[in-house]
Amino acid sequence: MSYLVVCIFELRNASREDYLYAHMDLGTLGLRQTVKSENGPGFKLPANAVMGTLEGRSVEDVRTLVGRGVQDIFKARGLRGTFFVVASADWACAGETT
Repeated sequence: MSYLVVCIFELRNASREDYLYAHMDLGTLGLRQTVKSENGPGFKLPANAVMGTLEGRSVEDVRTLVGRGVQDIFKARGLRGTFFVVASADWACAGETT
C-alpha cells in the first residue's frame, strides 16, 4: 500500500551546506522538498519540510522506517536537531505561495 509521509526537521548550528546535504540524503528515502501533483503543477515545500509517497505493509512500518532513516542520516552527517514524521494512508493536501 502507498502512504504519504511528511517530515519536518530543524537543524541546530547548521550551515547552508548541512541543509543541502540533509535534503539530498532525505531524497534517497523518497522524501523531497518539491512535490509534483498528478493533476497539477509542482509545489515547493518550506525549507525544512520534505514529503513523499512510500510503499509499505502498514503505516506503522513506514513511519518507523522513515524515522530510523532520518536518525541514520543525522548521525552519519553529524547533524544535531529535531524532526517530526507523519505517515498516513488516507490523506489530502493543499499548498499556496503568496
